[in-house]
Amino acid sequence: MKNTIVRGLAPTRYRRCKDMKVRKIAALAVGAAMVGATLGYASAAMPGKEFFVKDGKPNVKIVVGANAPSTMDVASAADIAVALGSLLYTSEEVEASGASVVVKKDITDDPDDLTIYKYFYETVNDPITAEDWEDLPDDLWWNGSAYNGSYDDWVDAYKDNPWSYEVEDMDSLEEDFQIDWDFSLSEIHLVPTEPDDWEEDDIEQPPKEAKLSIPEGGFKVLLNYTISNWSVEVDLGVDEQWGIPASESFNVIDDDRPSEEDIADEYDVDPDDVTVEFENYVYEGVHEGESFTVLGNTYYVLSIGNQSFTYGKDHGEVWFHLGDVKDFDGYKVKAVDISVNENRALVEVTSPEGTDELVILYKDEEKDVFGDGGIILTLTDTFVGIDGNLIATIQVVTNQKEIESGDELVSGWTANITTGTDSEDKKVIKWIELSNADDIEAKTVDVLGKYKVYYKLETYTKDESDVDYDINDDDDKKDELMTAKALIVIEPTERVYETKELKVGDELDGWTIDAIKGETYTEITPMVPTEPITVLDTEIDVNAVDSNLILVGGPVANAITKYLVDQGLSTVDWENSDGDLEYIEDAFGTFDVLIVAGKDRYATRDAAKELMQYLAQL
Repeated sequence: MKNTIVRGLAPTRYRRCKDMKVRKIAALAVGAAMVGATLGYASAAMPGKEFFVKDGKPNVKIVVGANAPSTMDVASAADIAVALGSLLYTSEEVEASGASVVVKKDITDDPDDLTIYKYFYETVNDPITAEDWEDLPDDLWWNGSAYNGSYDDWVDAYKDNPWSYEVEDMDSLEEDFQIDWDFSLSEIHLVPTEPDDWEEDDIEQPPKEAKLSIPEGGFKVLLNYTISNWSVEVDLGVDEQWGIPASESFNVIDDDRPSEEDIADEYDVDPDDVTVEFENYVYEGVHEGESFTVLGNTYYVLSIGNQSFTYGKDHGEVWFHLGDVKDFDGYKVKAVDISVNENRALVEVTSPEGTDELVILYKDEEKDVFGDGGIILTLTDTFVGIDGNLIATIQVVTNQKEIESGDELVSGWTANITTGTDSEDKKVIKWIELSNADDIEAKTVDVLGKYKVYYKLETYTKDESDVDYDINDDDDKKDELMTAKALIVIEPTERVYETKELKVGDELDGWTIDAIKGETYTEITPMVPTEPITVLDTEIDVNAVDSNLILVGGPVANAITKYLVDQGLSTVDWENSDGDLEYIEDAFGTFDVLIVAGKDRYATRDAAKELMQYLAQL
């Protein structure tokens, strides 16, 4: 027979062994100085993946010496077992399938951009003659009805007819989000940045780049808190076959009266065929004791005045025993003394900043403790409880503030408050109009976090020779010409999507879902060993080996390694080995052996590390 030994980069040598069948023997030296070269050269002599695992299950046992002089061999065996675990899986290419599919639709509220200048053939009704930006005409600005005005005409157009847009269901009344944002823009200017030496007075043709300028009060947001229920009936005419009249009725809940024209367009009928009638109020406004939001900020209404209201947090009537300390939005209130006979109470109030104030409260007398509306206390009663303890009941309100028309309700926004009475003559806040409190000048204007607004000039060029047409009507086809339009871009800050889950048989836009298919992917199934794979050498019968073996430790530490050395199957000089991996094919019948060992426990440990690296690459 012929044995093959590969040790590092040493030449191959051959030896004959009697009384045994042919076995291939390969040794891999793993000395520190030879690691890179050894692994690269000897990997072909190492066992393949099936030596370690088969069908995702362990195909090998790790054998450690029962009488090994060092527990480090046990640690090495454990590390090898962990590394081997990464190979215990099966993989299969499968086709994904599912019972449903989720589709999404973009429902973003996206206003149309405002085209403020337009140099197109349709707006001049004459041949296009401009060859460069400097050639753009100065009289094609939007003037409110057509593109035939100057820049000043465009500015004045918004003063006469403000741009408006509605975003539905943005604010709430008593947590019911039915309050719309009604935008209006009544004045806007351009501040040129390219050309950078232009002032607004220099603007004739549209600037290449510009900031937007909105003067104080030029941008408004109306929040209407009177929500109505409207009944709508649409006359659909008569049935073509029988002449039977047809109609459709429904209700609309909104702050605005439904438009007959819009409904008529939707149903393709004449506006006279649409009847809209007021049914009742859903909300007649904001009452005292109710919460509402303005631009997402919540306010609890304590009282309503003439074009004003007071808000804060009403904690209600709170019971205090003598000595009680209670917290209200960071304010601590301690009952220091309670007098039932005089119907008064002495309390100590500590502000969130740590300021202390001793306050005497008299029955039904409101006390603004720090004079800023931060905390307001009203003693409502004092008495002796059934347990004999003194008790005071105190009405507590925190963060109270009065807002009048002209004040900033939300930072940067001046409020114009309209109050009135409802059908029961109770005071209500009907609507609030907000306007920008300061001039706004920016490259990109942020509109309440909802939209980004900016100026943009778009230019287009066309070479007459490319289209073989005399665009500018000058009897040749050699010119390159330019058209342009300028816009105020209104871009949603983020897109909003509506999702819908569809199953087989569902319909979508006239299509029926017939089947749901998926792409092919690799399915990995981890395999968990059901029997131990690490055993002691005393558990191995060399005459009845039933799997491949990884032997950890040399002939001194591992009895099975010693057996193979004694049989002449292991040919490594283990006494002087700095750490070797020796692979012996058919060592026990059809089962192979991989010896992981060295001259001592440290060398064996190094060999185990090299095996772990090898396993990581399989």
